[in-house]
Amino acid sequence: MQKTVSLQEIYAPIERHLEAVPPAILEILSSPNELAHDVTRYFFSALGKLLRPALTFLGAGIKGDSLEISARLVKLGSAFEIFHAATLIHDDIIDSAYLRRNIPTVNVKWGPEVAVLVGDYLHNHAIEAIFQNGNEKIFSLFLQTAGRVCDGEIHELKEKDNYGLTEAEYFEIIDKKTAVLLACNAAAGAMLAGSSPEEAEALKRYGHAFGKAFQIVDDCLDFTGEQHEFGKTLGADCAAGVLTLPLIRLTQLVDEKKKSETVKIFSALELGGCAGNFGGKSEMSTSKFQTLLSMIREYGTIEYSMERAREFCDQARLELSVFKQSPARRSLELLLDYVLERGR
Repeated sequence: MQKTVSLQEIYAPIERHLEAVPPAILEILSSPNELAHDVTRYFFSALGKLLRPALTFLGAGIKGDSLEISARLVKLGSAFEIFHAATLIHDDIIDSAYLRRNIPTVNVKWGPEVAVLVGDYLHNHAIEAIFQNGNEKIFSLFLQTAGRVCDGEIHELKEKDNYGLTEAEYFEIIDKKTAVLLACNAAAGAMLAGSSPEEAEALKRYGHAFGKAFQIVDDCLDFTGEQHEFGKTLGADCAAGVLTLPLIRLTQLVDEKKKSETVKIFSALELGGCAGNFGGKSEMSTSKFQTLLSMIREYGTIEYSMERAREFCDQARLELSVFKQSPARRSLELLLDYVLERGR
């Protein structure tokens, strides 16, 4: 029986770095503004997986047997986490999401006006901290990355309710929305630690492949996950009109009659809230979500999606072959196993 990989095991080489992230975030976001203070502390009271700082630290340690803690590296990784948080807060407004990390979203607790402004506040503080703690090449890479993340969000918004969305278009969206930032994080850590341009590029390619796999698995869990573990309302993508790989594959496999039925169910879920968006669980929404889930299971589109995620993990693993064995490389390899295990 294969051993389950834990984040604790993966993060062991950078444990002390990650312990320094929460106080660094609070330091970067320190403000006399009481509302900004309250909202930011509320959001960061429920920390996620800290993947962005973790990749930054592992990228910095990829060439060595040990990694010294530096305030500059910790603040750079923390700034990337703050930028990511800003995108999540804005995402939750767009999607009318009720839960984030198992607590009500900022827009639910304070309203969309506060959520927009706090997202902007985090974004600006992240940019300032990356400028102060990175270098010219890192800052240039980050600015390009931030632009692509915004482009990805706009692209996804444009394709809402597009039942003809192709897999290639989906992969392009998730690369810009998710993978490009993870690629930037891994490469930035390497760049700060003095790795060669070729090594930074290899880590960037690793991040792109890893990020796409991570998002595919996340999209599968939107259908099959346990809400208390997933930390978000199940079916949130349906409720927001976003087609992800399991649904895209389903529309490719069914005949025209079933495709029409699928579109009707999807449209009803978008109107009613998949499995109860904003916390409400109407019988109609739950019933239709279960019908859609039955079709997804019948046609094996979760398994298909997981196979695509596995292919991206294989690509990411190949990119690490240019580095000698080290604790950081091992952790980056284990992250790939962890992502695939999440979807089981």
